[in-house]
Amino acid sequence: APPALLALEARVLAALAAFHARAPDEAGPELWRLKRIVDAEMEDALWSHLVDGLLAQGGVQARGASLHLPTHSVELTPQEQAVAEPMLAALLQGRFDPPWTRDLARDFGLAEDESRRLLRKLAKAGQISQVVHDLFYHPAALAGLAQLVRDLAQKAEVEASLAPASGAVSAAAFRDASGLGRKRAIQVLEFFDRVGYTRRVGNGHLLRPQALWSYSAALPNS
Repeated sequence: APPALLALEARVLAALAAFHARAPDEAGPELWRLKRIVDAEMEDALWSHLVDGLLAQGGVQARGASLHLPTHSVELTPQEQAVAEPMLAALLQGRFDPPWTRDLARDFGLAEDESRRLLRKLAKAGQISQVVHDLFYHPAALAGLAQLVRDLAQKAEVEASLAPASGAVSAAAFRDASGLGRKRAIQVLEFFDRVGYTRRVGNGHLLRPQALWSYSAALPNS
């Protein structure tokens, strides 16, 4: 009902305002992280419908994988953006196995601390995503990895029996499909768990029914 929907929208906006107050230097929480803040038990379909409506109205905006209020932003200076552009190109070129912070610092003649600071600011601005400490991914690469997870999940669902973990993606299957080492494959899968694209079930990772990964915004939505 409209009054109930308005009340839920108000809760989302209040949660975002509180998040921005606590973490003013962050772009905002990811879609499913915000769901855990607002109401972890809400049905995924309702949550996706609720956020889609707020995005369409302009009450909430998306920057990369993050959601934020229109009044909140993390912006790079023109000088920072100029330094960042070749680093972004290097991350894109690295695709599924991008260079580490120390490698970018060496290749572009930056102090490692300065390179780390700039990469973290790019992540907070939603232009890249930090998967683990000192390892950042370009949104195009993450979109490709997200599609691999979806393809593997669909294949596993067809092949599996009606077990509770039917359709779960294993680290070994993802490793083989992506060409990454086992450790990196696990790190990427755990990142998808954190942002809510997948959820951990036993030793596998289940794709959330309502989660799609948008290439343009690198944002899971419906």
